[in-house]
Amino acid sequence: MKTDTSVSTRVRRRAPRLAPEARRAQLIECATRVFARQGIAGARHTELAREAGVAVSTTFAYFPTREDLVAAVLDSVERLFVDLARRVHASDRPAPQILLEHTRAFADLVDEQPDATRVWLDWSSAVGGEYWPRYRAFEDRVASELARTIARGQREGSINSEVAPNEGARIMIGAAYQIAQMKLSGRPRDEVATFLDALVRIIAGGLAAGNAP
Repeated sequence: MKTDTSVSTRVRRRAPRLAPEARRAQLIECATRVFARQGIAGARHTELAREAGVAVSTTFAYFPTREDLVAAVLDSVERLFVDLARRVHASDRPAPQILLEHTRAFADLVDEQPDATRVWLDWSSAVGGEYWPRYRAFEDRVASELARTIARGQREGSINSEVAPNEGARIMIGAAYQIAQMKLSGRPRDEVATFLDALVRIIAGGLAAGNAP
């Protein structure tokens, strides 16, 4: 007997049941992919529902407004980069080595989290927009970790005292855009590594003997 599959083919595949925390995490992950493709300004609950394979009503249950959805994605992206900075700079190894480890860890994170990186790039370019004050506060948190390590290096003699810690931190954050572009465009690993080494040597401004990373 021939089986009629016309009904089943019209039924949208349902997302598997998940606990609320797991569902929220899944939606944020899917939203990050949507934001990476369409930009923070362009992403909506409808696209998120399609990406996650859930009803639009489900997305509104977790994120009642678009502002809630954007905040959740930016929270996730911010936590990713701030946690990385805090983890690397918690070490007491020589300051130039820590700076190099931070750049390498950041480059690895771009490979592991390309969607979050693209959201970060989009967010950082929204100068003067509604999300800009929050971005500045986020950037300040990362800069403070870098500046503290640069200042420690100056006290220990491994970083030139003429390098202002805050300025050095901002230069490194600016260089992060170049690192992200190199990684996202698939530049060779040795080319990226050479750039990272050069960046730290420039910031260190003349490393003390025996402290070169």
